[in-house]
Amino acid sequence: MTFTPDTDEAPVVFRAERSGKFKGDVTAVFPCDPADSNGYEMTCYAHIGQHSGCSLGWYHTTRAAKPEEYADLKKELESAPYGYRLKVYSRIQPFMREALSEAVRKMAARIDELTD
Repeated sequence: MTFTPDTDEAPVVFRAERSGKFKGDVTAVFPCDPADSNGYEMTCYAHIGQHSGCSLGWYHTTRAAKPEEYADLKKELESAPYGYRLKVYSRIQPFMREALSEAVRKMAARIDELTD
């Protein structure tokens, strides 16, 4: 499952830091999009740091962000230059883990293809 900005709805889960220096900071997690070729990380996005990778372990240390907490970040991602059409979920769903695994398989096949 690959998502094209401006065309497809991309599943997203907004998470907020529970504690520490960044308590309350919100991150958009794209649970179907791998951030590495091993599938250990999902793509994520924050105002500071922008696109990056995040692990399922990190995800479990956060909490679901409230709509009023993620509104600005959602607006940023839906605007140019990103142009995402977002479908917001409150937590990672099983189909998202399956989509991530499939994307990693495709990425690995493409890497093999390029290195042969």
